[in-house]
Amino acid sequence: MRLYQREKLAELFASAKHRVFHLETRDEYLSSSEHSAMTKFLADETTDPGGPWFDPWAALVSATSARGVAVERARIVTTPHGAYTRYLLALTSHNIAAGEEVRWLPRNRAAPADAAADDYWLIDDDLVAYSIFDENEWWSGVAATTDPVIVAYACEVRDRVWAAATPHEQYQK
Repeated sequence: MRLYQREKLAELFASAKHRVFHLETRDEYLSSSEHSAMTKFLADETTDPGGPWFDPWAALVSATSARGVAVERARIVTTPHGAYTRYLLALTSHNIAAGEEVRWLPRNRAAPADAAADDYWLIDDDLVAYSIFDENEWWSGVAATTDPVIVAYACEVRDRVWAAATPHEQYQK
């Protein structure tokens, strides 16, 4: 496995030729880049959680999409939604504007093994990069592998979750 820090995630996107898929399975995330926006949003849940902090991500997704690479994100979430999921629901319009397709799958409708899967990025069915969290649960990067058994498993989970998940525009919040 190769460890990539947050800044190097762009390298993985640059290598994609057809598809980048992200599976999210946690009900809460801690990320230094979004912490302030999330805190402001959760104070009243009316503040737009986007802003300049999101620009680097939007630029990466836009550049990837412009090359004809699909950028997909599936979120397995607990219902009723907790605070972080409500924040994500508000933020998703920015993901979509950048070029992502986002789908949602309530945890109780997901296969138990899929709902318990680790978060990962899947690049072109060739490379899987698992999210790494530090001892305090802050996201710190990814560990990537091209091991065909691990990649095949990630593809199977992706296919099940993506087929079962609801597109953001149709998701009943």
